Amino acid sequence: MRWVGSRRAVVACLLGLSVVAGGSAWGDAPSCNGVLSAVPAAAEALSLDQREIDAVKGFYVTRNDRCAWPEANIKALTDALSAAGDQALDSTRYRPDAIRNATPATTRDLYATAMALRFAHDLVFGRVDLATVENDIDVPRPADDLGSQLDRALGQPNFAGWLAGLAPSEPGYRRLVEAYRRLRDRPSDVDPEPIGPGPVVKLGASGPRVAALQVRLHRLGDLRDGANGPEFDAATRDALAAFQRRHGLTDDGKLTRDTQAALDITGGERLRQIALNLERWRYFAHVLAASRIEVNTAAASFALIEDNKTAMAMRAVVGGPKHQSPMLVSSGIDAIVINPTWYVPESIVAKEIEPRLEREPDYLESNEMHWDGERLLQAPGAKNSLGRIKFDFPSPFAVYLHDTPAHSYFARAVRQLSHGCIRLEKPRDLALKLLAGDDKWTEEHLKKAIDSGTTERIAVPAGPQVALVYWTAFVDEDGTLEFRNDVYGRDARLETALGGTPIATRGVVRLAARHGMQQAAAP
Repeated sequence: MRWVGSRRAVVACLLGLSVVAGGSAWGDAPSCNGVLSAVPAAAEALSLDQREIDAVKGFYVTRNDRCAWPEANIKALTDALSAAGDQALDSTRYRPDAIRNATPATTRDLYATAMALRFAHDLVFGRVDLATVENDIDVPRPADDLGSQLDRALGQPNFAGWLAGLAPSEPGYRRLVEAYRRLRDRPSDVDPEPIGPGPVVKLGASGPRVAALQVRLHRLGDLRDGANGPEFDAATRDALAAFQRRHGLTDDGKLTRDTQAALDITGGERLRQIALNLERWRYFAHVLAASRIEVNTAAASFALIEDNKTAMAMRAVVGGPKHQSPMLVSSGIDAIVINPTWYVPESIVAKEIEPRLEREPDYLESNEMHWDGERLLQAPGAKNSLGRIKFDFPSPFAVYLHDTPAHSYFARAVRQLSHGCIRLEKPRDLALKLLAGDDKWTEEHLKKAIDSGTTERIAVPAGPQVALVYWTAFVDEDGTLEFRNDVYGRDARLETALGGTPIATRGVVRLAARHGMQQAAAP
């Protein structure tokens, strides 16, 4: 897969290709040696795990057990480690003060190497291997060559530049980092008092809850002008609707129970939610192509990204809480199927169709289904659960993007409703975009192919990469900060893996689960 490691290659280019491992360093490194003998003590002092111990040993074996760090590079390193909080990382994990104060020179050198490799690993791969947390993930993991990168970087004049280049360069990550810093740096008293319990509030209402709502919307930046009195006026309604859109809620401009639950989440809780998403970004970022299809299952949204800019966007319907869509990065769309057939998974046959047949004996016939040997097959056509178009891509989870006959679901705010596959709001637009290089596939020709009812498979030789991601906090290209409920519980599991307590979001997970129970019997 040619796109794997593309960002890492850019970082390597910063180092220069003429410097070999263990070669001459930029500046004067200490003349000490015998560093390996100090590894056991350092491992205990710095709480290194076995992977980290092996990486440190490998680094010094390559250098023939000689010290590596010029003083200027140690200063650049400790400055970068002290600023790790800007990436939503805990700077104390990287022990900058321990490096500054370490003696003798061998220990100082060893501490610097161990913490530089820890910092680099956390930025390039993420602190947590998500494959140990989730059982439905398929994201390529390239070999770890950070030790050789570090050795080359220490021999170059711009070591600080290498450190700065470790963080993901993708615009989505950068925007979220900036949002994290802004929220972190707000005054500590920005969270107003909770709005308080009560009935649904809408246009024309007044009272203490309306006043508290206006204060909250002002603080969040959704209400900028108007609404200076206690009345729920048009400005308040529009601001509340904007807040609802930013949080994936029905934007009716009414203070409903779900909306109030989202409003009452504190700034500290939102800050931690952003931090968890930055951690997940670091796991994905080094294998995301600049041009790709990206489905955010937390937001049930689809984007075709070209050169890191959104070229097409639409709503999606994704897996529900009981049938979660996986996280994956696939090599790309390889085929489009017009008028697909659908072999119904055995689990759906057993749990949904067979009980239905007891109530409706003609269910198969009315839905154009028949047995093909021991498998249940749905014929192509208007009733087919895959709709008229399916997009295939390599995946160990047998998921794909497809059309649907149930277009009413796209009008819902909560669209985690399928059995795991991704239904698209505008599949024909995507098909035409992917086939734009073939003059045969005009809009008229695609319509004729669909109307024929004949199944046709069209190869897509160089289709875009497909990434199914899970962002519950993200910043749009226009700068809008958005949040979504942790419908799949992935934020909570990641928080636990990081050693923290899952965020208590005042019933938001409960509300998400309640909405998500509206399952639909389709892929």
